Amino acid sequence: MADSKASLSTRLLVVSAVMLVAAFAITIVVLDLVFRRSAEAALADQLEVQVLALIGAAEADDTGNLSVPMRLLEPRLRNPGSGLYGEILDGSGLPLWHSPSAAGFELAPGATLKAGERSITRRLLPDGSEVLLFGLGINWELGPGATPAFQVFAAADLVGYEAQLDRFRRQLLGWFSGVMFVLLVALWLAIRHALKPLRRMSAEIAAIEAGRQQSFGDSYPRELAGVTRGLNILLGSERQRMDRYRTTMDDLAHSLKTPLAVVRTELGGGQPDAATLRAQVDRMQTVVDYQLRRAAASGPRSLAARPVALLPLLEDIVGSLRKIHRDKPVSCELRVEDGASYPAEQGDLYEIFGNLLDNAWKWCDSRIVVTVGMQGATTLGISVADDGPGIPEDQTGAVLGRGIRAGQRGDVPGQGIGLAVVREIVALYRGTVEIRRSPLGGAEILISVPGLA
Repeated sequence: MADSKASLSTRLLVVSAVMLVAAFAITIVVLDLVFRRSAEAALADQLEVQVLALIGAAEADDTGNLSVPMRLLEPRLRNPGSGLYGEILDGSGLPLWHSPSAAGFELAPGATLKAGERSITRRLLPDGSEVLLFGLGINWELGPGATPAFQVFAAADLVGYEAQLDRFRRQLLGWFSGVMFVLLVALWLAIRHALKPLRRMSAEIAAIEAGRQQSFGDSYPRELAGVTRGLNILLGSERQRMDRYRTTMDDLAHSLKTPLAVVRTELGGGQPDAATLRAQVDRMQTVVDYQLRRAAASGPRSLAARPVALLPLLEDIVGSLRKIHRDKPVSCELRVEDGASYPAEQGDLYEIFGNLLDNAWKWCDSRIVVTVGMQGATTLGISVADDGPGIPEDQTGAVLGRGIRAGQRGDVPGQGIGLAVVREIVALYRGTVEIRRSPLGGAEILISVPGLA
C-alpha cells in the first residue's frame, strides 16, 4: 500500500516509472519477437541456398543413383561437427546421400515431401544439439518416362543463432535501461519544474500562517491563478472583517465613554436630572444600535456567495414598508433589469435596499423610483430616487456619517445611521455611494458595486 503522505512529485514519478517500465517491457518483447523471426527467416534463406547448391552439385545416373562431388560442396559440409549438414532422400524417405558433416545420424528420417513442397522445422540431433532443418521435394527428369523423386535437406546448428539472439537481447536491454534512466531523470526534473508553483503556494501558506505575509503573490500559472485570486479575496475579507470587529468594539467603548461619564456625574450629585439622564440613555441606545447594525454587515464571500435575484428581494422589502407605513400612500416603481442578480450575502442586500427605501419612504411626498441594472459588463448600478425635499449639496457628504441627518423634522423619525450603514456595507464590496438631486425633485442615492468574479 502506497504511503498516503508521499509527496505529489513522488507519486507522479512512481506512476510514470511504472508506466514507462511497462511500455519498455512490451517494446522489448515485441522487438525480440521480431528480431527472432527475422533471424530465423534469414537462416532459413541461407539453408534454402544450400539446398539449391546441393541440387546443382548432385549428379544422377540412369538408374537413379546420386553422387555429389566433394569439391563442389560447401567446406562446412565436408567437415564433421561443423554445424552445417546436408542430406538427400528418395521419394519414400530412404537415405541416398548425406554430407560428411552429418556422419553418424540422419536429418529427416522417413520424410515424404512432394515435388515443390518446402518444410522448415526444428529438430534435436542425437547429440542433443538443436538444428533448423530446411527441406525441398523435387522430381528429377533423367529421360523419357524416368522422373524419380528426391528430397533434399540442409540443416544448421542453432548455437550461433541463439548466441546472436542473446547478444541482441543484452544490447537491447542495455540500451533501453540507459534510455529509461535518462527519461526518468528528465521526467523527475520536469515534474519538479511543473510542481514548483505548488511548492511556492505551500511556502506562502506557511508564511501567511506565521504572519510574515498577508496574501499570495502574483505570476501563478493559469490553472492556479483563479485559486490564489479567490484565496486572496477570502483572506482580505477575513482581515477586513476582523478589523471591522475591532474597530466596532473600540468605537463602541469610545462612544459610550462620554455619556457614561455624564450619567456617573449626575448620579454622584445626589439630585440627577431626569432629562439629562434620558438624553444620555437615548444617545447610548443610538450608539449601540448603530454599532450592532454596522457589525451585522457580512461583506463579500466570493468563494461561497451565490447570486441573489434582486427583483424578488425588492418586492419583499416594498411589501414590508407598505405595511409599516400603511398611513402614507406612496407610489414605488421598480425598474429592475430582467434577471438582475448579485453574488452577495442576502442580509447585506436587505440592509442596503431596506435602509435606502426606508429613508426614501420617510422623506418622499408620494413617489419613489428604484432603478437596478448593469453599468458596463461587470458593475451593478443602483438608484433610489424620491420626490421629497432632497438633501442640500453641502450636506451630501455629512449624511453618510454616523448620527447625521439632513433635516430635523419632528414628524420624520430616525437616528441618522441608515445611510452610514449603507456606505460601510457598500465599501466592503469595493463599491461607492453618491448623493445628488433627483429628477423627481428630491434626493437620489446612487450606488455602484463591482462584480466579485
